[in-house]
Amino acid sequence: MLADDIIVVCGIGNSTRGDDACGPYVVEKLFTLKIKGIYPIDCGVAPENFIGKIRKINPKKVIIVDAVDLDVVSGSYEVIDIDKIKGELLSTHKLPVSLFIASIQNDIGCEIEFIGIQPKGLGFCEEMSPECVAGCERIVELILDDV
Repeated sequence: MLADDIIVVCGIGNSTRGDDACGPYVVEKLFTLKIKGIYPIDCGVAPENFIGKIRKINPKKVIIVDAVDLDVVSGSYEVIDIDKIKGELLSTHKLPVSLFIASIQNDIGCEIEFIGIQPKGLGFCEEMSPECVAGCERIVELILDDV
């Protein structure tokens, strides 16, 4: 498979903080499906640590999945225009997601898509809410439709 056929899916989030685990949930699901052309990466809470790995893969597209406050019903998701992501507006992590996106744009220059999902709860040691699990399953289907 040529690198320009590969889509990297970066799941951002903390698996021990309830619905913040949405990004890791999506990439784990994609990993178990083993779909040709999909390269899932669990970036945890430090996506910037994976820029080198993404650069080596040299994908045609990077899809970023993260739990963000969209001010909508829990489990709802949106594909967000990356030009609208500024500073820490959407980030619950130490470095703003916008810096991760800028690094991908500058280092790799591939297409980037950001999918945000509305969390219900972000408490430590909480399980993911049923709403977010269902939303994540819909995101997986959305990504598979892109292949």
